[in-house]
Amino acid sequence: MKFVGLRIAALTLTMLALLSGVSGASASLRMFSSHGISFAYPSAWHATTKPLSNATEPVYRFAVGNFRFHRTPRDIGPCLSGIAKERPKNGVLAFMREALGADRRRSLPRTPSRPKHISLPRRSDQAWCLGNGTKEIVFHTAGRVFYLGMSVGPTASRADKRRLRTLLNAMRIK
Repeated sequence: MKFVGLRIAALTLTMLALLSGVSGASASLRMFSSHGISFAYPSAWHATTKPLSNATEPVYRFAVGNFRFHRTPRDIGPCLSGIAKERPKNGVLAFMREALGADRRRSLPRTPSRPKHISLPRRSDQAWCLGNGTKEIVFHTAGRVFYLGMSVGPTASRADKRRLRTLLNAMRIK
């Protein structure tokens, strides 16, 4: 039974590499798995479970992007203005926060289900003090409530946009 699970995981990773449009040495992927959330991401990208701001609720579950990013003194509460300055024009970033406790109980009945397909922000979208090309999607799945932030720089490549979209749509949440 364990062999079948490994075989399915290997097949999933292969399909993600094919769908993401990468080839050769750049086709290697890493797996992220924490707090019941898992996904594959390009090995050249950066992922962390560290908070992107001093906000404690909802809690940060992950951040992943095609550039190096880290929390700065300017990143306060929901506003990530320091990270906005770190994001290059061709950068893509996604991060997810989870509502817990009373916040989850209050939010769950009024939060929509996870969308079947997550679309990336338009250039005119703005959220989280990250500038144009940023949006938030709030959804619930598996009895949990999430806030998914996405930021796409104005010159982000089609390939990186596709990689981010594939990562988010293939993400598993238990």
